[in-house]
Amino acid sequence: MVNIMGNITQNARFVGGVNTAVAAAGNSQATGTVLSGAVNIVTSATGTSADGVVLPADYAEGDMVIVVNNTAVALDVWPPSGGAINGGSADAAKALAANMSGLYVSLGSGNWGAVLSA
Repeated sequence: MVNIMGNITQNARFVGGVNTAVAAAGNSQATGTVLSGAVNIVTSATGTSADGVVLPADYAEGDMVIVVNNTAVALDVWPPSGGAINGGSADAAKALAANMSGLYVSLGSGNWGAVLSA
């Protein structure tokens, strides 16, 4: 916990290790690869099937996950069932472009905020 300016407290943490060879799978939230590390480097995905990954369901508010799309195709990133990313529709994927990265911050209750590289 870091106290900033005397009255604002920030809680944030990375949970899990580094997964260096994540294979994106499935073309839906139900069949996507569920992420388990703090840093997840996706090394394989099929462009024709819109492969993707699913953010963890049980992370506390402020917990963070990094997804590195180290492939030549866009990758779908889904929230856990019932959740949303950046206030979007429930269960909707957010695309992560080829060779780009995203920082995802749990907002609690399966919802996530995303900061994506340009």
